Amino acid sequence: MSASNKMREKLEPLPGMSPFRALTHPSYTLKDRPHLLPPPLLFKENFSAIDTWPATHVAHTAPTAVQATLTPSANVFITAAPEQPRKPHYLEQLESYLHHELRLLRCPEKGPSLTRLQVFREVFEYLINDFKTYQNLLAAIKQEYELVLRDQEEKLRELDPLRAKLDKLMEANDKRMQDIRQVEHAEIEQLKKEKQALVDELDASTEERYSLKQQIDRLQEEVEKQYQLYRNEADARKMLVSDIIELKYRVDAPAMKSDSSTEKDDSTLIKFKLNKTKEDLAKLQDKLNEVLADYGDVVPRREYERLEAQHNTNNESLERYKTDYDTLIKEHQVLLEQHKIMSGERDEFSHELGLMKRSATPRPEWDQVIPFIDGGEAAWKELSVGKSSNQLVGVLVGSLVGKDNPGPVEEFFEGEGTEPPIPKYLRWTGKVRNRNLSKADTAQIIQDIWNQKIVSDTEKEHGTDLADFLHSYLQQKYQEDILVVEWGYNIHHACGQYRTEPHIGLFYETLTGDADDSVYSVLCTQHEALLSHLYKASLKYDSEGTLLVKHLSSLLQTFYPLKDAVQIEELVSTLSDTEKVNVKSIFGTDRDGNISNFLKKLYSQFYEERSQFVKELHTALVSISGADKKEYQIQDLCKAFEITDPEKSSKEVNKLLAKVFNLTLDQLSSVGPVDKELLIQRLKSSGLARSGPKGI
Repeated sequence: MSASNKMREKLEPLPGMSPFRALTHPSYTLKDRPHLLPPPLLFKENFSAIDTWPATHVAHTAPTAVQATLTPSANVFITAAPEQPRKPHYLEQLESYLHHELRLLRCPEKGPSLTRLQVFREVFEYLINDFKTYQNLLAAIKQEYELVLRDQEEKLRELDPLRAKLDKLMEANDKRMQDIRQVEHAEIEQLKKEKQALVDELDASTEERYSLKQQIDRLQEEVEKQYQLYRNEADARKMLVSDIIELKYRVDAPAMKSDSSTEKDDSTLIKFKLNKTKEDLAKLQDKLNEVLADYGDVVPRREYERLEAQHNTNNESLERYKTDYDTLIKEHQVLLEQHKIMSGERDEFSHELGLMKRSATPRPEWDQVIPFIDGGEAAWKELSVGKSSNQLVGVLVGSLVGKDNPGPVEEFFEGEGTEPPIPKYLRWTGKVRNRNLSKADTAQIIQDIWNQKIVSDTEKEHGTDLADFLHSYLQQKYQEDILVVEWGYNIHHACGQYRTEPHIGLFYETLTGDADDSVYSVLCTQHEALLSHLYKASLKYDSEGTLLVKHLSSLLQTFYPLKDAVQIEELVSTLSDTEKVNVKSIFGTDRDGNISNFLKKLYSQFYEERSQFVKELHTALVSISGADKKEYQIQDLCKAFEITDPEKSSKEVNKLLAKVFNLTLDQLSSVGPVDKELLIQRLKSSGLARSGPKGI
């Protein structure tokens, strides 16, 4: 039951008012819910007069109270009590209704409450409806308050999910911090145990040192006692010797009296010597006493050296323990710093993972390719089994270039025959097993073939054709003809299938005769020199083997002085997705047999520069021999090289031309006119590269 209905039941209709008039009282709607308002007549009798309060008017004051006071002179002093203001009747009704509804709905006396707000809202509606003069202003004020309250409620509703998410994040962070504290607490406890062990060992060493000092003191006391005994025995011995000499002298005295005066002289001499000897003995005794007094506290050298060695050993052990303890403390600090860094990196990776999950490119829907594949869904399933997305793209690219159109994979190749025009490694009649070589296996085999061919060419005066070398390479490796042919067909087929990769395509063109093997030699030499140049720079600028991408522009410009700024920027842009790059990784292949984008760009720029160089040579030949000539002399071609590339020496030019026409240097001088189209084709397929800037 609403508060307005309860109020309608509590209040009785006024005299003279119809009991059914309350059914037509005004109402209002709040949040799509109607609320009925009691008729204004229920709150005051006269609608034309609005009471004012505080009651200062005589018409609305209570009767004056009279107070009589007896004075000390027995006179009666009558005074009137101050008038008490009385609230208007309408205000009293509103307050009574307000207090009644608050008690009825059990609203709290203080604090924010939606129920209290609803009661005050209804009373305010009554007040607005009755004050006709200020109704619009009061209604506008109430509407503004309602709008602000509704806006605040909407904001609170929007903040509820954020608050819940914040609580979850706080719980996760608390749990993470608790785990980190547990790990750190365990490490700290371990370090405390190790520290206590070291302190105990240090205390033991100190106690042992103190014990050794006490032993030294005790031994010194024993030595002093032994020395005192020795002195006593020596003195007694001397006294005994003196007594023996005196007794002997007394025995020999009678015999000495009968001797001659010469003998008396001898006795006098003997006495003199005896006195001299006693003096010497006294001096020696004094010297001995002085030595004993000076060195009475001295211990034996052997004992001193033993104790000193033991003391030094203890000191070394103590220093070592102190060093180990300091090292452990430093390692602990380093571990704490690394833990802090790794925690930061973990948070960054977690944030990046979240971003990747929201913004990463979705996986391609390969089923859309099925309508364009010969053989339908079954053929596509057979092609896509066990292949990565990169390999599937290679299959599709192969179909676009018209080679090995995707379809059912044949288990066998058909032999092309044994006629001489067919390369030796493909001469076979019958079926040959298809090994379905992957791109990674193909790239690895090609690299091994190139390495073996370079070694073979250095041992010979003239290089071997790649097709003939491949046949000899397979014969040397497998020996059996069926295996030689099988691997020859599989390598040929795989190179054609993956020839969109620059390094595989170059091998395929060289194998089929569309390119000269000098192209690989030139590219290999350039790439090895560039790798060495960048690696040396990494030792100067950054850590060994790694370089910051911002340093690459200047390094590449130094190594390739003939490349313009646009070409250098193209090379650097292939590595713009990282700040630091490993030098060796950009010149290698990944596990799928692909080379880096940086190396691909080097291949494409080499082909573009070679094509431009050939055009400039052709223009120079036309200016030298004329545009109507169909054949050119070798001497004219040498002059064209002098114009387009003056820094290239004549020896280099002759060596290049001999390689282009597959001749020796001696045979080159006897070559006659060469067809123009054949010459341009040979130059475009050779390893032609500019040595310096174009001549004037």
